Amino acid sequence: MHTFTMPGRARRLLRAIAAATVGGLMLVAASTTGAAARPVPQSPPGPSAPVRGTVQGRVLGARAVTARNRAAVERFRQLRSSTRTPRLADSTHHEWWGTKVSASSHALTSVIATQSVDTSLRLTNSDDVLYAPTLKPRDGACIEMVTVHTNDQPQIWAWDWCTSTGQDVGASVDVDSSFLKDYGTTVNGRSAYTVEVALTDAASNTWTAYLYDYATKAWQTFFTSGGTDQAGVDYGWDMFEFYSAVDRSTGNVQVCDDLSGRTVESSSLQVQTSAGWSPADPGNSSAFPSDSMDPSTYLCSGVASSMVTPNSDWQVSVS
Repeated sequence: MHTFTMPGRARRLLRAIAAATVGGLMLVAASTTGAAARPVPQSPPGPSAPVRGTVQGRVLGARAVTARNRAAVERFRQLRSSTRTPRLADSTHHEWWGTKVSASSHALTSVIATQSVDTSLRLTNSDDVLYAPTLKPRDGACIEMVTVHTNDQPQIWAWDWCTSTGQDVGASVDVDSSFLKDYGTTVNGRSAYTVEVALTDAASNTWTAYLYDYATKAWQTFFTSGGTDQAGVDYGWDMFEFYSAVDRSTGNVQVCDDLSGRTVESSSLQVQTSAGWSPADPGNSSAFPSDSMDPSTYLCSGVASSMVTPNSDWQVSVS
């Protein structure tokens, strides 16, 4: 165990920094009163800040999944497990596109991204779900942070991949005016929030998700989970993803029609390794599953995707 003293503003914000070498990887963590230790952001998309308290309005455990969002949870499970039943209906189309964090980045210890969220979007079909953007740091990470749009109020989920089955929501929060007052920002004219998912204890593979409180300029804890990742995927991602029925009259998935005139964006995606923070770029990530979205594949005639800044800022728009 080694103790360092940080100069200037960082010293005033963080009282102590402990560095522990685990498996040859140096993990940097900050000690804060009343908060779990976490890696210190060296150059996050916002100001470096301490952890203070927990996210207001979050719901944990079994209570995080209400009757309102249970259908969306079931679709999330069905989509991610080919062995589970019942399967998605044949009429349900599932696609995704965005940034894949390379498997070679297994040493990654944290990600930060600013994710758009549309409080006015309501999907027409009650069975459709738009998970966009949705963020998981890498293989082994216990938490996927999901922006959820359905036919009701949007939510943010912490999907817990380290339960015994890896198949449940560990925490949720409604995205409404109260949420945006504290955690909201604006990117390219769209409402957004900033999230970090960090490895906070390498020995137990414990990960913690934080939301940035723009009102207090501090990170707040959203959810923590440790154990064994059950996702069975050897990479991380920051994606646009949907499950949607096809509108026979237009040939489009209904989510496409619902998104007409709208844009979903993930920006300022950064990754942390033992070398420090860096933007997602072609050296540590890629566009996935292809360079851009083919309207015929996604069953969305007006869709357009772009890597505004490869691969740290992507947009998906429907005309």
